[in-house]
Amino acid sequence: MKTIVFIASLILSITIFSAEKAGIKVPDQMKLGDKELVLNGMGIRRATFLNIKVYIGSLYCPQKSKDAQAILNMPNPKHISMNFVRDVDKEDLQGGWKEGFEAAVPEAERKTMMSHLEAFNNTMEDIKKNQVILINFLDSGVEVSFNGKKHPLIGDQKFSKALLSIWFINARDEELRDEMLGKI
Repeated sequence: MKTIVFIASLILSITIFSAEKAGIKVPDQMKLGDKELVLNGMGIRRATFLNIKVYIGSLYCPQKSKDAQAILNMPNPKHISMNFVRDVDKEDLQGGWKEGFEAAVPEAERKTMMSHLEAFNNTMEDIKKNQVILINFLDSGVEVSFNGKKHPLIGDQKFSKALLSIWFINARDEELRDEMLGKI
């Protein structure tokens, strides 16, 4: 009996569980540096009044929370993966980041970070269906991997938190926000 219990627990411990949304599968956990992160939630970014599906966003944090402010104030690192389900032009990506940043970050703070946002936007290129943008939110700034190409660190801890707030403060897509918060 002990052998059966041991084998069952061994099998369960090596099983990789994953979440799925619109055909995109992501792991329930990931490691960033020496930190373990858990999938907080994943959702579909819809754009325009036609609700066109753009990407599947997956948020990883040190611990789960349904409270946006708690996530923003949690210690770093945090991570968002954006798995695109359609083609998006570079200009649309850059415009979306700028619009989200302006909506989420108060003007006085935003002015001090515009050079960081510009550097972040300069990492953007046209993206095709099935390509991925990975963003690591760190104390030392933001790391972006655009379709497998890792870019140098951008900004600082303040910019890292401000960029992450795009998904939660005056969110352009409230349903995506709630899905990433694990509310839906």
